[in-house]
Amino acid sequence: MPGSNGPRGPRRRTLIAAAAAGAVPGCGLLPGGGSGGPDLDAAARVPRGDVTLNWWSFAMATHDGGDLRPLLIDAFREHHPNIRVEITEAPAVTDITRTTLTTTIASGAPLPDVYMGDIAWPAQFAHNAMALPLRTLVPDGYWQRYPEAVRRSLSYNGDVYAFPLYADQPYLFYRADLLDRHGLPVPETWEELDHAARTVMRAGDAPYGLLLQGAVFEGLTCNVAEFVADAGGSILSENGDRATFGRRAGERVFGYLHDAVTSGLLPSSASTFKEQDTADAFVGGEAVFLRNWAYVWGVVNAPDSPIAGKVGVAVRPGFEGMAGHGHGCLGGWCNFVNPHSKNLGAATAFARFCADDEAQRLMMRHSAYLPAVTALRESREARRSDTPVLALAADVRLVARPTQSPRYTQVSKALYTQTNRVLNGGATPRQAVAAARDGIEAALEGRSL
Repeated sequence: MPGSNGPRGPRRRTLIAAAAAGAVPGCGLLPGGGSGGPDLDAAARVPRGDVTLNWWSFAMATHDGGDLRPLLIDAFREHHPNIRVEITEAPAVTDITRTTLTTTIASGAPLPDVYMGDIAWPAQFAHNAMALPLRTLVPDGYWQRYPEAVRRSLSYNGDVYAFPLYADQPYLFYRADLLDRHGLPVPETWEELDHAARTVMRAGDAPYGLLLQGAVFEGLTCNVAEFVADAGGSILSENGDRATFGRRAGERVFGYLHDAVTSGLLPSSASTFKEQDTADAFVGGEAVFLRNWAYVWGVVNAPDSPIAGKVGVAVRPGFEGMAGHGHGCLGGWCNFVNPHSKNLGAATAFARFCADDEAQRLMMRHSAYLPAVTALRESREARRSDTPVLALAADVRLVARPTQSPRYTQVSKALYTQTNRVLNGGATPRQAVAAARDGIEAALEGRSL
């Protein structure tokens, strides 16, 4: 954000459309360069001469209200003073960013050299030749420094197509004051959460027990992916070519959500809620528990929050009788390298730098963004943080969305549409599981929009 007190790197605002106007048509990705694809040998070499990169990215807030990006750029230039990084401001809306990048990169535009994208995009962008394959550009074992869910999300057909920038993940936020008032522990299972919530609700201290995101959108897919993991199931096969969402796990998940609404644990309007809706309702005292992303810790403790200082944070519960708890859907953003960049070596070096320990530690110390590197997530510095979403980061058992298919958007739609029907009473759990599986299979076969 403008006005940072920290070091500032060079910046400029450019229109990617201007670069696209003079671009050549896109081409497929084949190793070794030539007319069939990018020169991976060049991508593996950091240039010695002066180079200027363009980084498509949005502002990343620091603790003091500044912008993290210049700090990352300045740290990178300590190692590569010959590589200048200029910023192109990306739209704040994810769907607009994806549409703009899809049009630009597919046209063969050489700019931006590096672009930020959602961690759900690698398979889609790789399938459509819009991201540089990275596996051969880093040492063997490089990707093992990241959690398995991160590695899975970055991969497609045996290669890796983005460097992680930061992780995001959900937590269970709870009214610590209300649990203390009634002598209740923080729940580790959904069954314990039901009991605690109903105890508080019967006393008239909150109208609802739980809030989550149940509207017809991708955020509901994130919720379902977590619940399916809680139930010991999965949505897609490991390589993303087959539906594995079935009755055993599916009906347990949909049955729980159906009962939660009909019993009043979830509000009847749960099928309309997105992230901000649930955060606002929780701050307004409408529920005992809230499932939401890490940023909500700042919301509930804002100066104008009536529940500031009354909220605790924990990992999500699990189902009784299942192994462990604490599943959380992986979110976050990555840096992709444009395969049409004229500066592949410099672009790869910068994207990798932002994913490595030095930049990730800088980000952890100067902002609220969660690191993607396992060692930093598990570090003593993180564990001792005054910010509980960082202190608990390594305890979350990250779950990848079914993004390993390039048809993830259609798979997600099939899943969240039927889940929403369960929440709004439009389908029984068994009906919704069958319809969701049929929809996922249709998506994988290219038979859905």
